[in-house]
Amino acid sequence: MSRTNGISSDNVYTQGRGQRKAWPKGCVWPEPVWDSFLGGEYWSAEDAEMMTTDEDVEDLLEIREYMDSLVDEGRLNEDYSLNEDYMEEEYPRDDETDPYMEDEEDEPFRPEKGIDYWDDGFDLESWEADLADHMNLIKIPASDPAPVSIIRDTIGYEFINENLMRQAFTRRAFGIEYGVGNSEELEFLGDSILNMIVTREMARQFSEVVAIEPQAPFRSRYSEGEMTKIRSRFVNKEYLASRAVMLGLDKYILYGTDEQETDSAAEDMMEALLGAVAVDCGWDWHVLEEVADRLVCIQITKPDEFLKSSYYDLFNAWHQRHFGCIPDYEIYSERSQKLNLYHCSIRFSIPQNQKGLMSFQRIDVDERTRGRAREHAAWLAYCFVMDNGLWLNLSDAGVVPSLENSINQLQELYQKKYLEHKPEYTFEERPGDEWRCECICGGVNGFGKAGSKTAAKKKAAFMVLVRMLSAAGICKKEWREQMYRTVL
Repeated sequence: MSRTNGISSDNVYTQGRGQRKAWPKGCVWPEPVWDSFLGGEYWSAEDAEMMTTDEDVEDLLEIREYMDSLVDEGRLNEDYSLNEDYMEEEYPRDDETDPYMEDEEDEPFRPEKGIDYWDDGFDLESWEADLADHMNLIKIPASDPAPVSIIRDTIGYEFINENLMRQAFTRRAFGIEYGVGNSEELEFLGDSILNMIVTREMARQFSEVVAIEPQAPFRSRYSEGEMTKIRSRFVNKEYLASRAVMLGLDKYILYGTDEQETDSAAEDMMEALLGAVAVDCGWDWHVLEEVADRLVCIQITKPDEFLKSSYYDLFNAWHQRHFGCIPDYEIYSERSQKLNLYHCSIRFSIPQNQKGLMSFQRIDVDERTRGRAREHAAWLAYCFVMDNGLWLNLSDAGVVPSLENSINQLQELYQKKYLEHKPEYTFEERPGDEWRCECICGGVNGFGKAGSKTAAKKKAAFMVLVRMLSAAGICKKEWREQMYRTVL
């Protein structure tokens, strides 16, 4: 990422809003123009005609076009001054078709447009100054690197007000330091818009309205919790930050002098950029959906994959339940053998035990991405707790796993509060009249295959029961052997 840290705080100057720190040298973004008399870019009519502009610029261009038409017809001279001989040349006195009355001969000419720039001729200099001033308010001069054109091509949208684009990349710390606006309000807009767009796409794919059922015409393939989990796939911090890096947008974020580059900053920028597009396009939802799809690549081809709990979520929930907080994850980038790797240290607690294990543990891993490093560390922590029989406390549950009664036994553990989550079963019909059932409960999963759904469900529940007792450190050898025989 390119950093845009400032220079000494002693280097300040007065411009626009008062005393501000001088714009950092080598910044990826040109400085906003506060006053055209203090270094504002000169913009010509040709420049404006090649860009997407607002109504004010369009009105100014129409005035210039109108004045040029008066030059073409001879009403104005080439220097836009009034041609005093125009009426006599156009309508000679001996011409019987003279259209104007004698009492109108001395009335001064008034143009149909641009009266504010008229004084016995078109005041081109004032018009050019106004055009340049307004263009400076909405356009950013070309620079190297050229963030405006690069971002435009990346997101597929050309901003009318390019200063909105720059604001979306401006962190609050940078804004305070250099006396400019920041992206926080735009982040709020973009966050809401992104949630709405992903939700609309999910509704298109996973829901329907059944008109013949007036008592409940709306149907959804997934529950509220499942829909929330699927949507979070596209709006969470890690995913948005990874998309920012993938698109190369992260390098244009304006950080404060002492501010560090973070996933949160990249996430905020992605949301703020979408918010800036909303303001600039007048909340055109077709435009917003196109830009959002480019930014986050909304593809929900395998939604069931999103519903599977990650070990990061699973271990965090266990740790929160037992110790009132999530583990401490420390992640930083490092170079190893010319590869960019992320190192993750997870520090977590475990229940008091008689195995000689310390109450505080630490695991370190290296991976190619932040998300993979965090997930890998959580998985190793999960395995450590499970392998040492510390995941569940079932010592007084009095459970002796039975294949025939496994479904009811698992349900009873949930009802007696030994388990926080209710057992969940999913089924898959396979060739040869076979059913496969998967059971997930309390951070433990199991499966079973049989000729009927009920038999497959019993095997899956039995496997979960045995694995739970193992996770509690009280599993007998014969139970485990029976599981291998009947299930595997």
